[in-house]
Amino acid sequence: MASDRRRRALTAVAAVWIGTGALLIASAPAQAADAWWTPVALTGTAITQVSAIGDTIMVRTGKGAMLLSTDGGRTFATAPADATFPPISIVTAGSQRWEIDSAGRVLHAASTAGSSDSVIDPGSPDLGPGADLIAAPAALPGVVVAASTNGTVWRRGQDGDWKQALLLLPASLVQGVPRITSITAFTEPLSEAIYVSTDGYAVLISTDGGDDWIRAGPGLPDSVSSLSADAGRRAVYAATSDGLFEHVLQVLPAPPAYQDAALVWRWIGIGAVTLVASVLVLLALVRLLPRRLEA
Repeated sequence: MASDRRRRALTAVAAVWIGTGALLIASAPAQAADAWWTPVALTGTAITQVSAIGDTIMVRTGKGAMLLSTDGGRTFATAPADATFPPISIVTAGSQRWEIDSAGRVLHAASTAGSSDSVIDPGSPDLGPGADLIAAPAALPGVVVAASTNGTVWRRGQDGDWKQALLLLPASLVQGVPRITSITAFTEPLSEAIYVSTDGYAVLISTDGGDDWIRAGPGLPDSVSSLSADAGRRAVYAATSDGLFEHVLQVLPAPPAYQDAALVWRWIGIGAVTLVASVLVLLALVRLLPRRLEA
């Protein structure tokens, strides 16, 4: 009996020691990868619109001021009085031009054709009067993504078939469905990715031309007002409630993965401790069970 009690006590002590070790390992700090989005300029200033072409970046602040940078965002100054943003309802990708007219219809024409040659794309949805968000990744000729005024994102496949691609869910019972504020893609064949900004979910990304979507806002405020994809700098710029941010195109655009050595060893340690604890418990049960049967 004394031997049994001693063995059980040792087993309990071992279990406590192992559990404590697992908790210490699990709670050890691990460094995360760099944020997917990094601040560029104007931190603390609400930015409502951005347009980037090479080193030239133009933004509009929440107070309506137009600012211009000619050095890639390092410095900004007041934009010339005649400065204007390019229309967001027209996009040219490769040899094709896509446009949303004032009635919310998607028009299509060759990029070299005049505006009068544009025709309604067969099967395209009625996006609603005032709709103006559209993008077409040059890496996928014929693919178009556009947002309707009710918040539905539509996708045109390379076969010309239009289908619903994304319908946002409410952020909460109180806040409702976040508003889609911008859509962009690279108009040169750099990536199949399409980016959608919202005023509640930061940025969503589809890396397959609009079929599947994930949230991709690490480093960003929840409210993003405008996006601009600049093929020259291989970057996407985000106008946010807290300044201008940048994402430099990666080989496979995706949110950052935690791959640092500390985290790897942390989980290896947890797995090893768990395995040892399981083996000790099993051995204790095996040794106790025959004695109980004999009794």
